[in-house]
Amino acid sequence: MAITINQFPTSPNMANNNLLFNVSSNSSSAAQFQYICNLTYSGSATVLQTIKQQPNPYSYGVFDLGQIISNYLESDNNWEAAPFSTSSAVAKRFQVTFGEEYASSVSGAAIQYTGVGATTGSPAVTASSYYYVANGLVEPYDKVNWNWPSSSYYVNTVVSGTSSFSYQHALTNAPYTQSIQDGEYATISLINGNFNGSTTAAQDIFVVRVRSYDATGSLLDDVDLANLVPNGGGPRANGTQIWSDVAANQTAGTQLITIGVGPQNLADNGDTLNANWAYYIVQPVNQASAGVANYSGSYATLRFEKQGPQCGYDGVRFAWKNEFGVWDYFTFTLDSGATTGIERSSYEQSFVPYSTNDTTAPYNKERRGTIQFYNKLDKLQTANSNWLTQEQADWLKELFFSTNVFIQEGLNFFPVSIITANLIEKTNPRTQKLFQYVIEFKPANQPNARL
Repeated sequence: MAITINQFPTSPNMANNNLLFNVSSNSSSAAQFQYICNLTYSGSATVLQTIKQQPNPYSYGVFDLGQIISNYLESDNNWEAAPFSTSSAVAKRFQVTFGEEYASSVSGAAIQYTGVGATTGSPAVTASSYYYVANGLVEPYDKVNWNWPSSSYYVNTVVSGTSSFSYQHALTNAPYTQSIQDGEYATISLINGNFNGSTTAAQDIFVVRVRSYDATGSLLDDVDLANLVPNGGGPRANGTQIWSDVAANQTAGTQLITIGVGPQNLADNGDTLNANWAYYIVQPVNQASAGVANYSGSYATLRFEKQGPQCGYDGVRFAWKNEFGVWDYFTFTLDSGATTGIERSSYEQSFVPYSTNDTTAPYNKERRGTIQFYNKLDKLQTANSNWLTQEQADWLKELFFSTNVFIQEGLNFFPVSIITANLIEKTNPRTQKLFQYVIEFKPANQPNARL
C-alpha cells in the first residue's frame, strides 16, 4: 500500500539518454498488480503519458523515460539572439509521479491507488518536484551512473562575492578558439541558476563580458551584456537585484540561456565591433554585489579570431544542433559549388490529331510530340573547409551526425540536409596531421519545378 522510489535521474539531464526510475511496493504481490507512472509538465495537471508495468521477477518496476520525454522537446532557433534568449522548447521541467493498481482477487476489478497508503486516486509519489531535461544526448561511455555528467557543465558557486574561479561550462565541444567573419551569427548556451531553489549558491550568469582587441593586442572595447529579462534573459529584472531576490523567479526558460556572441549578434544589439578588431574574448561571469560583476568568476572563456574570405570565397556558414541540444557554428571557407539534377516524366503524343473536333484534321507544325508532365529539381551543393586541426576535425563530426542543420545566407538561416562528407588527410612529418572536409548538402526545401 505504498510506493518507494529507489532510483531516479539527476537534474539537469539529457532526453536522449536512459532516464531510469526504479520503484517498489509492499503491495506488489496483490492480484493484477501494476505500477503506474504519470508524466506531466511541472506545474500542470495534464498527463502527457501514462505507463503501466507489471513487477519484474524481483517485484521491482524499472521505467526508462528518456525516449518518451524526447517527444516533447524541440529546438530553439535562436541563432539571432541579441543579446540573450531563453529556452522555450529545447529544455523543460517534467514531473514524474508513481502509483499502483491492484484488485482483491484475480477476477475482481483493479483499483488505482496514489501510492501513498491505501488512498485511491492518481499517482502521487515523486522523488523530486521536477526533472529538468534538455533535448541533447549522452554517449554510453560518457555517463555517470546512467546520468549526464552535469558537473562538467554546471556547478553551484557562492553568489554575490569576489571569489576567483575559471570554468569551461559552455554547452559545446567546439575549440575554445574559433574563427569568425564580420556579418556572421554565433551563440553560446549555458546552464543558468540552480535546481534546488538555493538563495545562496547557483551558476549565476550575471553578465557576459566581451572585450575586443586589435592585431597588436591593444584593447578596443569592453562591453558587458547584462543577463536581464528586458534583454531576453533572466531571471533578474534589473542589474541591482542580487540572487536571493530572484531565486524564486527561476523558470524552465531561464535555466538555460543562449547568448548572441557573433559579430552580427553584437551589431544587432547595438554593440558593433570596432572596424579594426582582430579578435575578441567572451566571458560569462557571476555577480560580486548589487549591480557589480565579478570578473574573477568566469563560467567560460572563448576567443573569436577575425577571418576574412579565403581565396576570394565567402564560404558557407553552417549552424547545427549539437549533442547538448543547442547550436554550434562553423564556416567552410573554401570553394563551394552547386549542381541541379532534374527528374522528368513524359509521354509521347501522336503528331496526327486523331481527337480533332472539326471536319478536317488540321496540320499544326507547333504540335508537341513529347509531353513532359512532371519535373522535379534536386539542387545539390558542395562546400570545402580550410585545413583543420585534429581537434576541429573531431568536433565537426557532430555537424555530420546532426539531423538539424542550417546555413546562414545574408542575415537569414535556411534548413539543409547533409548528404555526404569526405575527409582529406594531409600528413606533415615535421608537424602534425591536418585535415580537410568536403561535404555535400542540399536545401531541405528544394526549388519549385519550372512550368
